[in-house]
Amino acid sequence: MRILVVGPTGRTGSHVIDALRAHDPDAEIRGLCRYPEEPARSIETIPGTFVAAERRSRPIETIPGNGDTGTRRSRPIETIPGNGDTGTRRSRPIETIPDNSETGTRRSRPIETIPGNGDTGTRRAVAMEVVVDAAEGSVVRSRPIETIPGNLTAGTQRSHSIECLTGDLENPVDRALAVAGIDTVIHCAPAFHPREAAMGTGMIDAAVAAGVKRFIYVSALHAQVSSVPGNAAKLAVEGYLAESGLDWTVLRPQNFMQNIDVAATLEAAALELPFPLATRLGYLDLADLAEVVAKVAYEDGHAFATYDLATDEALSTAEIAALITTVSGRPVASGELPVAQLVAGLEAAGPAFAYVADAVSRLNAWQARTGARGNSGDLRRLLGREPGRFEDYVRRSLED
Repeated sequence: MRILVVGPTGRTGSHVIDALRAHDPDAEIRGLCRYPEEPARSIETIPGTFVAAERRSRPIETIPGNGDTGTRRSRPIETIPGNGDTGTRRSRPIETIPDNSETGTRRSRPIETIPGNGDTGTRRAVAMEVVVDAAEGSVVRSRPIETIPGNLTAGTQRSHSIECLTGDLENPVDRALAVAGIDTVIHCAPAFHPREAAMGTGMIDAAVAAGVKRFIYVSALHAQVSSVPGNAAKLAVEGYLAESGLDWTVLRPQNFMQNIDVAATLEAAALELPFPLATRLGYLDLADLAEVVAKVAYEDGHAFATYDLATDEALSTAEIAALITTVSGRPVASGELPVAQLVAGLEAAGPAFAYVADAVSRLNAWQARTGARGNSGDLRRLLGREPGRFEDYVRRSLED
């Protein structure tokens, strides 16, 4: 089976890859990572118009485009990327030769890609050469990129390799390259992205066009709660998927235990969450979600099903702090982080976070009202055992 994991370096994606490998060590897994930066358009610098009137020997594309503008270039542009926000530096330029084809880019020679470190800080050890066959439009990759998915809470490093493409989830060409030859797509949506719905429906379109057999969508518990922008986006994707004609499964997980960084909490000797101290929330172990994803991917009988993935355990901030204190033997205080302080921090990061700040504040308000509780029946049946408890997660975090 050939599987595409969208978002392989995030916490969810990295757990999913581990679970897929545990189920089938020889599985062919491809990842699609979003570009670290998503600029609005491409800019080509014309030499010789600056103060010194110096002539440059080649054009420089300073900002790679994201496909929104549909820009087509008639001649090669040699890109000399800088270090950008991620601090990544490339050792040599990348020469691209796009054409005007509406069905996808054709290139006359390989493009050597040297991806940066992305959102998780993950660094890749090798480059990947991508060759597009002009006659068939097929993609041949000479070697995989070694990806060490970023489970930053545990700090673990994985030794296996996957084939990983760095692309724009809103670019039809990138999506088509990602799904080429794939049997099953596992879509882990980017959290709190203002165009999350467009990315999800776009991946569904690409899967349909490529003849993908299965599409597993990781949504959110109670996606029907329209007051939460992220949930509304996920519900729109769920509806689009149900009308796609694909063999699909929707997984609706609860709030994750891994949202609580045990190491950071112990370092600060305090746990502050944006809820009243007495608010008890439900938490799901990402390891359990990943196990369910692998089960659904490899087993029959899950087509056209929507599963709520939740536990019966619900804990307050004070109870979590007390649990970490008991397991670690180190005192951890508990407190309430004012939502206004959380939102102010997000908004201060830049205008792009305006949507994020609103989405997070609405999500927190809903969780404070309801506890984000769910029914554990589906999770128990799929796991064939009791779900993991928060204490198990804390002990595992301390061991790592």
